[in-house]
Amino acid sequence: MAKASSIHNTLKISFIYIHYLIGNIVDIVQKIKEKKELSGLPDDLVKSTLNEYLSKNKISNINLDKNKKLIIKEVRSRLRRYTGQYASSKNIKNREKLLKDNNFSEILKQHASTRERIEDYQLVRSFINKINPKSILDLGCGLNPIAIASPDIKFHAYDINDNDLEIVKQFFTINKISGDIHHKDITKVTNYPKVDLCIIFKVLDILENRTKVSKHLLENIDSKFFLISFATKTLTGKPMSSPYRRWFEKILNNLKYSYEVKRTSQELFYIIRKA
Repeated sequence: MAKASSIHNTLKISFIYIHYLIGNIVDIVQKIKEKKELSGLPDDLVKSTLNEYLSKNKISNINLDKNKKLIIKEVRSRLRRYTGQYASSKNIKNREKLLKDNNFSEILKQHASTRERIEDYQLVRSFINKINPKSILDLGCGLNPIAIASPDIKFHAYDINDNDLEIVKQFFTINKISGDIHHKDITKVTNYPKVDLCIIFKVLDILENRTKVSKHLLENIDSKFFLISFATKTLTGKPMSSPYRRWFEKILNNLKYSYEVKRTSQELFYIIRKA
């Protein structure tokens, strides 16, 4: 009887401890997202980044409270590589007024990633018109759909930043775009819709295991064409000495996908046709 009671008490203590740890993790996730530029990230992404950090740095559950401030700071730094420099809530002034006035063109000019692509959208639209797709999948879309979506194309928009997706959603509604939005981390998605064109602009470089993820996306997304871009300048604005992504071209050559490259002042575009 005493043994059964001891086991019961042990299980009770273990349950309380596990409950405490889960609550602690949830609390850290919420504190990380208190930064405005990170508030639009999905909890799953923040939690997985947090767990990766804890595992890599061998921070035990016992030391979680002791190192909480440092953990929050370090995980925020990791997450900013995904969204910090392009976060719409940070860069767009008078966002609410612009949305109310349906002034999406001004939003494009104020948002960092789309502002630098304003001139290049002509090249993008030219390619889209050339292949005449009936459906587009845009991964890490940001505000791209505002510049390229049209009522005659089914548009699937994926991004980890909920602030950008809210703008895209309103744009779709106002302009009667047949589309859907997905607040997801593209490295965790296992099934994408079949499309005529898949767009991935300036995303692959910032992903963990970029070679593995890029190959997986190229192989498993059912799309006739891909339009994938990379930056030609560093974050400080200096031109890259070697902007061509040889690691990416090696993947394309191994998969036997035909491609051509177009270089602009801001980006390197790979126009890919799946074999």
